[in-house]
Amino acid sequence: MTDMSRPPQAPRSRGEGASWVIGVVLILLGVVFMLQQGGYLTLTGNWWAIFIYLAAFGTLANAWRVWRAHHSFGTAATSSLTWGLVLLVVASIFMFDLEWDKWWPAILIAVGSGILAGYLLGDRGSADHEG
Repeated sequence: MTDMSRPPQAPRSRGEGASWVIGVVLILLGVVFMLQQGGYLTLTGNWWAIFIYLAAFGTLANAWRVWRAHHSFGTAATSSLTWGLVLLVVASIFMFDLEWDKWWPAILIAVGSGILAGYLLGDRGSADHEG
């Protein structure tokens, strides 16, 4: 017996969405933490920066998703890309225990790279990129 009251849903392609990536990352994190709890692996240093990397990759995945949906690199994709790059820099500074007083300019480089990529990859004729 079928339910005729439900509207038909468009089939999803395997490449859509990043939910499978999140699932794989959570499984890998669980395995790593289980190995650590069992004494087979020792996490030292700033391993917690992995969680900042997760936020960075999620933000970059959002930029990719917006770009693919609109076939243009507009404000939403540019801001997601820029924040993703900033989070990557911050996570790397923590992960590799780099000195903030030497590496903070990398945040400026990340912001500038995101904005420049938005300009170069976007629709330069739109009001979004004029100025």
